[in-house]
Amino acid sequence: MKDVITKKLCLGTAQFGFDYGIANVNGKIARNEVFQILEFAHNSGIDTLDTAHSYGESEKTIGDFISGSGLSFNIISKLPQLGDNGIAGIESICLETLDRLRRNKIYGYLVHKSSDIAAYKEGLWSALESMKEKGVIEKIGFSINRVEDLNYLLDNRISFDIIQIPYNLFDQRFKEKMPKLKEKGIEVHTRSIFLQGLFFIDMDAIEKNFQPAMDSMEKLRNISRESRIPIQALCICFAMLNSSIDKVIIGVDSLEQLKENIASLEYMDEVKDMHGLLESIKFHDEEVILPCNWKI
Repeated sequence: MKDVITKKLCLGTAQFGFDYGIANVNGKIARNEVFQILEFAHNSGIDTLDTAHSYGESEKTIGDFISGSGLSFNIISKLPQLGDNGIAGIESICLETLDRLRRNKIYGYLVHKSSDIAAYKEGLWSALESMKEKGVIEKIGFSINRVEDLNYLLDNRISFDIIQIPYNLFDQRFKEKMPKLKEKGIEVHTRSIFLQGLFFIDMDAIEKNFQPAMDSMEKLRNISRESRIPIQALCICFAMLNSSIDKVIIGVDSLEQLKENIASLEYMDEVKDMHGLLESIKFHDEEVILPCNWKI
């Protein structure tokens, strides 16, 4: 049963390539620990990894692990923001990703920068469709931050297989859209469930930059304290309980953190009983809920 639950988790790998996350004090994870994390994730039932061309050494490290261990994952990577070559460079970039991963085919390949959607329109999608037809990519899609980007895709009837969106206790902007996406057979993957670690930082240390969030932060801490459920468990189980979500992406800074996150799933029933209360923490200030807007 536990493997069935953990199968909904997807391991984010940004920390494999560089320092990532506001609460990350350990920096990039050492290569040997990355291998331990991947082995433990695989043995725990996690079958999908989320990476990107722009995540430093992440793709190469994953490829080295898979090649040496013989263990397999479904891998989703992302196209970096297109440069001077525009859509003409997509195929070579994708093939470079496959080379790093030591793969002939990848499960998912997503557009990483929303600005490329409007800039290249149909040409961008045609290029990805072409890679899919060649059998190099199984599923294609978009990683987006704003509801307007999703509306653009839907309004223009752009066909895609996967959408990756932020979703957490504060940021529930996409919640009403998820059932419609599921009806269309689109995989919904959610990231930023810990808001890059913001939920765990001492409030005194962040008050200056995140003043609009202070009331919600205090409410979350009170819920955690009164229910005796760790904040990380509240964050993980809240996302896992949304039936419209196919994969919940979690990033970790260490093997121990991955073990703790998986152990958090034991609180699922308790969090289910307080789901409505947790939903009430949400707010829509994009200066806080979108890390790309943080002035730190």
